[in-house]
Amino acid sequence: MMNLTFYLLTLLIVTSCNTLSKESKSIDKKIEEVVADNNIPSLSIGVIKNGKIALIKGYGHLSREESIKVDENSIFQIASQSKMFTGIIVNNLILEGTLNIDKPITAYLPNEIIEDSKKTLSKITLKNILNHSAGIPSDACSIYSKRIEGEAWLKGYSKDDLIADLKKLSLEFEPNSKFQYSNSGYVIVGFICENVSGLSYKELLRKYVADTYDLKNTAVSLSSEQKSILVTPYKKDNREIATKASNMGMATPASAIYSNAIDLTKILLEQINAYRKEETQNPLILTHQTSEMGQGLHYGFGLIKETKGNDIKYGHGGDADGFACEYFLNPKKNTGVVILTSSGGSWVGQLANNILENL
Repeated sequence: MMNLTFYLLTLLIVTSCNTLSKESKSIDKKIEEVVADNNIPSLSIGVIKNGKIALIKGYGHLSREESIKVDENSIFQIASQSKMFTGIIVNNLILEGTLNIDKPITAYLPNEIIEDSKKTLSKITLKNILNHSAGIPSDACSIYSKRIEGEAWLKGYSKDDLIADLKKLSLEFEPNSKFQYSNSGYVIVGFICENVSGLSYKELLRKYVADTYDLKNTAVSLSSEQKSILVTPYKKDNREIATKASNMGMATPASAIYSNAIDLTKILLEQINAYRKEETQNPLILTHQTSEMGQGLHYGFGLIKETKGNDIKYGHGGDADGFACEYFLNPKKNTGVVILTSSGGSWVGQLANNILENL
């Protein structure tokens, strides 16, 4: 881990001296054009080629009212990319023997919930929730039914709120019968992880992710110093209107972790190496157990596997309240891309995929 940290620091010095390769300069130019053409307030990117960091850089400013430029250290919320980190936490608890993905989730929930919803919850395994085949409506947690798309959620979501929602949970289909993406499912996963470990999700993220992979700015909540480098998000349908980072409370495991390009590029490189080495016991391998999404796509534990002929790539992303993230890796080609932005839309995934395909 120390070697990787040293390499990153060395890279930043080289990058700051503008000694980019010809290919990196081409990517740099492409991003500058996209940012200008789409009126994007800010963006950070990390690119890996041949197993090495080829580019890591920021564009724009922390806000339209500030002169402070965005760089690779600037912090964003990563929306549904948070699910990947929840999957990593689950994998660690599985390896430790604390969780069994094939057990009904009633084995891991407090009795006060089980008594009211035993018939419904006993049908669902942890694996069903993780690969979105549980039948849990995406808005089963009231935070998702109440929030307005494109607007920041500032009211939080307490444990009591979640328990009340679980007690009246009804399924949209029989578990394991089909795929349907569910934000609420990953909220429940985060709660299960807390209940079985005795740790808060904040502590779990720090223990199994931030400390393990030296991710200094990947967190549930921010310090005063971190808040000073938090990017201001803007509505994607009107990029002149600022919004705010959301306070998602117990829904953070699904939708509201903070991170930056440095951290995501670090773990992207670690994940590429884990897949290349086929390290079956590595918690970064999130696609041992998947559900079929269709069109060559399979969903694992917070990571999507896409197969096209002999080519396999993995990825996820998120887009909420202005913030957006795309995260792609192709282990066979030893490449990867992560993009963070303060105003999302379909252009983010298109840009990330285009860069990956041309590495």
